[in-house]
Amino acid sequence: MTLPSTPPPELRPSITERERAQIIDVLGQIPDEPTLLAVRDGRGVHFQRLEFLGDSVLDVLLAVHQWCEPQCPHCREPGAAVDSTDRHLAEVAVQKGLGSWLEWAASPERLADLVETCVAACWLSGGWLQALAFSSRVVHPMEAETGRALEAGIPGLDAGRAARRVGSALLELGAAHGLIRVFPDADEGELSQRRAELHRASAVAAVMSGRDPSMHGDAETLLSHVEDQVAEALEVHGADAALELAQEFVPVDAR
Repeated sequence: MTLPSTPPPELRPSITERERAQIIDVLGQIPDEPTLLAVRDGRGVHFQRLEFLGDSVLDVLLAVHQWCEPQCPHCREPGAAVDSTDRHLAEVAVQKGLGSWLEWAASPERLADLVETCVAACWLSGGWLQALAFSSRVVHPMEAETGRALEAGIPGLDAGRAARRVGSALLELGAAHGLIRVFPDADEGELSQRRAELHRASAVAAVMSGRDPSMHGDAETLLSHVEDQVAEALEVHGADAALELAQEFVPVDAR
């Protein structure tokens, strides 16, 4: 793997046609110009913001895959979570030739971030199926069943730990997406701290209690109820409806 070199003092103000073509080929769709430039600038705050969002989007994709395709032939063992560690993401980035358009030779950590940045760029420009197509090609093969669940749901899926993981991932994405919109200048560090606060069991439980005073239990129990509700929304209606519900439990305060 290539070692990082000293980055140039300034990002070049324009993108070459070759770099543009490489990015579009990887993403599978033409994003808007700010997103194109952000994907290219591995040192920039907008790259970091996309990576922050893409981390949560990828978690949802892989959680849904694990839930609705427990017998995936590409997984290490039936029902096992897909490896999405930075090490794995960096390895697949090298294998797929990602990052040739970056401003300098990226470190393994930055290549892992790039995968998540591309996931976010696909999701923002083309929705769930575009993000799934990229992730299935680069991170882990996922069949049409996962896309069907994301688009319209698959009623009748088994409840349990896998479903709850989907609910948790959607709550995290709901917080991340809300923060990206409400705090347009915040960097990854601030966004991550705010997301953690919104996704705390006590914070989600407080919202749950306000919505339904009849619900009782400790914070972790109430969080589990919320995760179940969000997962059920995806099972019946798809990811957009589930994300909309999730965002009600992780409301973003503009202060």
